[in-house]
Amino acid sequence: MMDVVFSRSACGSLKMAQHYGQGEYTGAVSVIVAAREGEERTAPAPEVQAARQAAEQRARREWEEARPLGGDPANVFSLEGGWSMGDIAESQFPQGRRRLLERLFAASFGGSEAEREQIISESLNELQANLQTVLTRSANGEELRIWYSAGPDDACGLCWLLAKLNELAHHGPVQLIKLPVWEYGEGETMMAYTGWGEIGPGEWGRYLPLAQTAKPALLQACAGRWKELQRENAPLRVCLNGGLQSMPENFYDSFLLRELERLPEEFLEASLVGNVLGRYQLGVGDGWLALRIEAFCRQGLLEVVQDGPGIRRRLRQHSDWASL
Repeated sequence: MMDVVFSRSACGSLKMAQHYGQGEYTGAVSVIVAAREGEERTAPAPEVQAARQAAEQRARREWEEARPLGGDPANVFSLEGGWSMGDIAESQFPQGRRRLLERLFAASFGGSEAEREQIISESLNELQANLQTVLTRSANGEELRIWYSAGPDDACGLCWLLAKLNELAHHGPVQLIKLPVWEYGEGETMMAYTGWGEIGPGEWGRYLPLAQTAKPALLQACAGRWKELQRENAPLRVCLNGGLQSMPENFYDSFLLRELERLPEEFLEASLVGNVLGRYQLGVGDGWLALRIEAFCRQGLLEVVQDGPGIRRRLRQHSDWASL
């Protein structure tokens, strides 16, 4: 069986999950405890030892309670492509993905142009190779299990992949596992998730009972919806009322503006981006938010006080930006 996810972080966790929990626990953990201002630590302090002990107990418990999935990590594939953003016209694959990644990386990544180009090329090569492998093996009758969430990239990725499978003359069985939006944690806590990348390797096995067979009617419906989204080819696609909808590029601006009201006149760009990502769980990455902040700067709503790589700039709000 092949396993497919739509993010590289989820792919790494899923590969570990296949054999996580097998055998005796032999792991080791390290912890970082911030020193108090003006304090320099040269030996483990009691709180460091306590933090390490708690982390080791937690790691051991996760190992012992894990349900290994089994299988071969070589059969786990990431099809990360930022499918909710940018040009998705069929004739523009993968050029449309390249243009999107170039924009996102230029706005949010602090590396050099050569470093960005290397990462982008490696990502696109991996995406194309993984897609070809998945389609070829599915056409030969191999079973495919797709892990997806309600996040816009996963929802779009699912429709895109099912549309690809629907184009095949024959394909193997397809199983779908959707990540719950929320579930109860330990004690009186509740956990809310935006994607499979937040799931630890010891947890994947407990979602296996959620697997459902994707029947031909579903593949045809998803293929039809994806074709419509391709024809619209909007800057963004978002999940509204359980369905994918095309949206303009400023769709997330209201969340940025809301958080600007909470910030002082001068602030770090990373603070604005982090506040939006942490507070609203939109399922959109820092790159797109950085692009919109750059648009705010061009409009005069914000100005750059101190330049820096990626989203490490210091910005200042226009004194009367609400009237702009």
